[in-house]
Amino acid sequence: MTATLLFILLCMLVLIMLTVVIFLSSSLKKVPENEKWVVTRLGNTTIKGPGWFVQIPLIDQVKKVDIGEEPTKIQDQTCITKDMAPIIIQMIIYSRAIEPINYSSLTNRLREDFIHFSSSTLKEIVSTHMLEEVLSARDELGSAVCDKLNSEINPALGMKIEKVKIIDIVVSKEVLASMVVSKGNIPAECPGCGAPIQAQDGKWKRQIKCEYCGFLIKL
Repeated sequence: MTATLLFILLCMLVLIMLTVVIFLSSSLKKVPENEKWVVTRLGNTTIKGPGWFVQIPLIDQVKKVDIGEEPTKIQDQTCITKDMAPIIIQMIIYSRAIEPINYSSLTNRLREDFIHFSSSTLKEIVSTHMLEEVLSARDELGSAVCDKLNSEINPALGMKIEKVKIIDIVVSKEVLASMVVSKGNIPAECPGCGAPIQAQDGKWKRQIKCEYCGFLIKL
């Protein structure tokens, strides 16, 4: 009887040890270097990482936040320059989470508001510059948008704008042609397709037709 009891106790002890090992192996988590984990436990919220921590199953609620640069593409924004030229701009905003708790609580509505705010900021800044300035100073335009976003961004978003990159500026052929005429210069290339414009008989005519796309420039 004593031997049987000892065997039962030994089995129970092994079972308990196995349960503890399984619990620890499933609860021990490692937060990567580029992440912060927001852990809510019984109403208390803490930030974990990078490194190891014990997560209590069924009790802890975990939200993972990437603290690296996150790109947000702003598509096809129609802007009006100071000299009333319509252009279409695409840009990428590179942001980084600086307040993981706030950032992890972002709703779709707040993200949409941020995109709308970024678009309106771009349009406001473009409206203070001439078309030629916008076309020749993309980096400066991106820096201006970045500075203004950081100065006026909602703190509840928990993010910082690292940089803004202007990836494309689309100008209509008519606007490009008007730039050539207003400056009174003979263009070196076609505003329509970018092909080099050739002189005929050693003289420039009052109007030039591109041999490649047929675009007509009046001088």
